[in-house]
Amino acid sequence: MPSDRPDPSEFFAQAQRMLRELFGDTRDDEDPWAEATRSARGPSAERQRENLTFALGTRAVEALEDLALNVAAIRQRLERTQPENPDDTTGH
Repeated sequence: MPSDRPDPSEFFAQAQRMLRELFGDTRDDEDPWAEATRSARGPSAERQRENLTFALGTRAVEALEDLALNVAAIRQRLERTQPENPDDTTGH
């Protein structure tokens, strides 16, 4: 069924790009969560906070994407269980 709604994947991709720009992260090949949780001998406390904030923001975006997929699945199930005739108010 075609829809005029925006594609959720475009929203999440844009949100991830914005997070990367906000925190100046240009490295896509390294896991930000691992970088944020390194020992104190590594990055400074400020850099660790930035890394952790970025990692948590990324996880939040992923959680929102999962939520959007769940909502879409629920909507599809509801559409399948609704009566074919919209004028039929008895549900038969």
